[in-house]
Parts: sequence; C-alpha cells; structure tokens
Amino acid sequence: MGGSKLELLGGELKNFSSRAICINYDMKTKRKELSFDECMEKIVSPAQREVFLIVDEWWKKYGFSPSLRDIAHQRGKMGLGNTMKIVDRLVALGVLKKLKNKGRSIRPVYINFRNLE
Repeated sequence: MGGSKLELLGGELKNFSSRAICINYDMKTKRKELSFDECMEKIVSPAQREVFLIVDEWWKKYGFSPSLRDIAHQRGKMGLGNTMKIVDRLVALGVLKKLKNKGRSIRPVYINFRNLE
C-alpha cells in the first residue's frame, strides 16, 4: 500500500501476511427473499413471465430444476441463447437464483431446496 491511506466506509481492514483485505460488512447482508406475488410484480415482459412460470411449475411438479433445454422446449423454442438471456435477466431482477457453471440450478428465490416437502 506504500504511503497511501485507505478509508473504509462501514467496513474493517484486516492484514493477512502482508496483504490487506477489505471486508465491507454492509455488502454481506442477505437480500430479502421475495414471495411469488412480489416476483410476479417485478417481471416486465411476457417472455420473462412465461419462463418464470415454467421454472416455478417445474419445481412444484418434479422437485428439481429444469435445464435450459427443458425451458426452451416448454416455450416451443429451439434455441437456447434467448432462453439463457431471459433467465439471466430474471436472476438480475432477483426473482430467480442459479449457480454459475452448474446444470439444473435455476430456482425461484422463495424455494429453499434443502427444505422441500
């Protein structure tokens, strides 16, 4: 860091083996989980609504996540690119969650997959 100062807002500075690590505890707060109705209010386009409802119904029926191919097939589409963009937009809106580089990890935010009935 040389002679420069580091100012932290709402965080703390820790020094581990000559490397300074900045931890901002405000960034670690968990987002509020949305309900089904709150998710439906956030969705803008008919395509987004269709994909969200497919994922939601798939989870209710089978108890696991649909693949992108399953979602595209249910929509009557052949290409996966547009379906992937719609899913990514829904993740950015906060109504779906998914793990990066993992198959069948798409789920609505209000479903806790560890406590499924």
